[in-house]
Amino acid sequence: MWILPGTSSEDEGEASVNTVKSLISENGGDVKSAELWARRTLSYLINKNSEGAYYLARFSVDAGAVPGIDRAMTADQTVLRHLVVLEERPKAVATES
Repeated sequence: MWILPGTSSEDEGEASVNTVKSLISENGGDVKSAELWARRTLSYLINKNSEGAYYLARFSVDAGAVPGIDRAMTADQTVLRHLVVLEERPKAVATES
């Protein structure tokens, strides 16, 4: 997930989504989806922004590539905040016979 300023245009959002998709692909990942999640008022000012456009990408990538993706997102000056989270899948439940 990443946050752009609330004043970002739709074109700037699309450019950010495309940047994230290519960043993940360059690191050997597979993007399942990437889209605008919501526009919301921020809990506190971030770089003088009171509103943010939240974007969510679901992807799979080798764990070794995550630090590089994280560094690239940190370096992107258009991104206010970002977070990479591991999505755990439910474990299969064994049935007793």
